[in-house]
Parts: sequence; C-alpha cells; structure tokens
Amino acid sequence: MKKTLGIGALLVIAGSGAGCGDEKAKAQPCVGGPGEICTIAGGDAAGLAGDEGPAVDAEMYLPQDIVEGPDGNLYVTDWNNHRIRAIDGEGIIRTVAGTGMLGDGPEGPALESDFNHPTSMTFGADGRMYLAAWHNSRIKVFDPSARTVGEFCGTSKRAYSGDRLPAETADLDLPSSVAFSPAGDLYVLDQANQVIRMIDSDGNIQRFAGQCIIEQMLPVEVRCADGQVPFDCPENDKLTCLPDTDLQRCNKPCFAAFAGDDGPALEARFGQPVAQRADPGGRIVFDAAGNLYLADTLNNRIRMIDTDGIVTTVAGTGEAGYSGDGGAATDAQINHPIDVDVGPDGQLYFTDHRNHCVRAIDDSGNIRTVAGVCGERGFEGDGGLATDAIFNEPYGIGFDADGNLYVVDTKNHRIRMVAAE
Repeated sequence: MKKTLGIGALLVIAGSGAGCGDEKAKAQPCVGGPGEICTIAGGDAAGLAGDEGPAVDAEMYLPQDIVEGPDGNLYVTDWNNHRIRAIDGEGIIRTVAGTGMLGDGPEGPALESDFNHPTSMTFGADGRMYLAAWHNSRIKVFDPSARTVGEFCGTSKRAYSGDRLPAETADLDLPSSVAFSPAGDLYVLDQANQVIRMIDSDGNIQRFAGQCIIEQMLPVEVRCADGQVPFDCPENDKLTCLPDTDLQRCNKPCFAAFAGDDGPALEARFGQPVAQRADPGGRIVFDAAGNLYLADTLNNRIRMIDTDGIVTTVAGTGEAGYSGDGGAATDAQINHPIDVDVGPDGQLYFTDHRNHCVRAIDDSGNIRTVAGVCGERGFEGDGGLATDAIFNEPYGIGFDADGNLYVVDTKNHRIRMVAAE
C-alpha cells in the first residue's frame, strides 16, 4: 500500500472543550464514535502560521497529501507554502523541509532547501521520503533522520526524455505521484507526459504505462488515425503522428486521451491535466498483490493495471457526475478523481475531488460514499458522522493502523480524521 498511518488517537492540544466535535479540544484524543469526523490540523484561513504549536491552531495553504513516517510523525505536503510539515503524537506541528520560498534546491539541510509545490509523497524501505516536487519536475528525497534533501529523478526541465537511462538524467513534466511496488521499485505518475514511469533498483527509468503522444492543433487536430502506430520523435521520448514536415513541433505538450482498456498498459492513453495552469492530477497506489491503481483524472475513471500489465476500468463511466452508490462502480459517475489508496480492509478508496467526497469500492466491485455529501461543497460536520460532513475539493487520503481515515480537505486548508467503523 502507498501509506499506512499510525497516529491513532492523535492528541489535539489547544483552546478549551473536549471531544472530537470540538474544533479546539484540549488534551483530548481526536477520536469520536465509529464513523465520526473531526479536524486535527488547520483551519478555514489559508496562510502559514502555528509552527511549534498545536496543529489545530496552525494555518496551511492548500495541503495536498498525508503520510506517516517510520518515526511515527504524520507528514503533510503544505502545497502553496512550498514545504513539508510534520505533526507529532502530541498534536504539535512544525516545518521539517523547505524554506517556504518558491525555488529548487539546493541539496543539503532540509530547512535550507526550496520547493516548488510539493504534491505527494511516500516512504521507502530505507526510511526516506520520496517526494513528487510537482513544479520542480523532479522527484526529491527527504531523510528525516539526517534532515537533508537530495535529488533523485529529473533535471527540472519540463520535458520527456531519458527512458532506459539513469533517472537523475531524465526529464519529467509535472510528476504528481510516487508509489513503491511490493518488489521495491518506485513508480512515478508523470502527469503532463500522460505516462507512468518506473525506476528500478539500478536507478534506471523506463515507461511502464501510457503514451506521450503529440496531437497538435494546426489549426485542426492531427490525431492518430484508427490503427495508426505513432512513431518516435527524433530528439525526445515523445510519440507523434504528425507529418514529417511538422517534426519541429515534437516539443509540444502531449495530449490527454482515453484508450487501451483490456489491452497492454504501454498502449493505453490517460487523461491528466495539462497546460500552464493545470492543477495537480491523479495519483497511483499498489495493492499487496502488485496491482497498480490510477486515478485517471480527466477521464473520470479509476483504472487498474494488473500484474500481467493489462489495463481495465474499475470505477467510472467516463462521464463527469455523481451517481451509482450501492451498485457496480463501473456504472457509477465520478468527477475528477485525484487520490487513491488501499484501506486496511483491502478495499480501494479515492477522493472524488469535484464531488467533494471520498468513495470506496468493495471486494464485489460496488461503490459507496464513506465521507462527505457528494455534490455539496463547503465546510461543516465536525463531531458528526463523516457521511454528513461537507468538504471543499479534497485531494489526499490516508489510513492509520487502526483503520482511521485521514482526509486532506484541501480548499478548507484542513486535515480531518474519520474514526474507524
């Protein structure tokens, strides 16, 4: 699994009052009855405040992801503050990486290193955090013990090159997610390149799924015809069906598309946000058997790549909307899914981002809502059932060892927790 959080009964130490329902509970565990929700960090205001104090008094700015480290701390990507923050078991928050200045590097002390919108993260067996530094177009490594940041993959150039070569020489374009397979290889969702890439134990990178195909407006679309096999661009690893006279356009962005279900992953097409003002796109996760799940964001689907390398849709019809609870996930409408995770119950959970809720797919392939009122946007519900709560464009999710669910309620600038059923 991508992440397993062990915070359990995280203490909220601020203000007065008691219990999960109080936003400022003092020295009380933030765990209510089964299925109840509460805030453990952040508040309504976007900002930067609160380091070395209670997380519930802190300010964050569009947090994106959450994961527990080997040290037991809960780590959050504070996206628009360009830093990584940690919440300890006493509910105290602090910055552990990033100056807060928008930039790239240098390698060395973590609190002297700059990021440009860190998006998602995972921990490796070596105890280090592997971080999708989104606008840096790099994968960076944070070592909590040494308190250092280093480069791992990417040159910072927004492009696509380097397959079958050392990862540090490769070009990425807005990497949005990282996940380790059960075998220990690191996979990267290379968002604007519309591919998933794999970094093996020797440190070399290669395309695992998807195709980065240029279909330029000239002013009409030059799409690959049915059955037409795109060919390699001459100076990068992109593909195209452009006429020979237009090969200078091989530096243009790859197009989002949908194709490839029931076929090999290398022939599939994915739909992730592109262009200069794109938002962070979908994320990936492995289950214990080695199947990879992808939030195919613009295609409004959750897709799976099995251990034989075959792609299928496991949720979503492709049409944006909300429908289907209680029935087959493949017949349901979802809207701009972002994060995916495998829960301790073995079921697949995802943030139905533009429906402002979290949904799950059970072992029978049926879908249900587990947090939020799908289709309603705002903030309310702390102290009550999570299914009655209101979110505002949640991006990230994670679980702890007790089965509690954490929701990164991004545009409410909060981290909220749902007590295990």
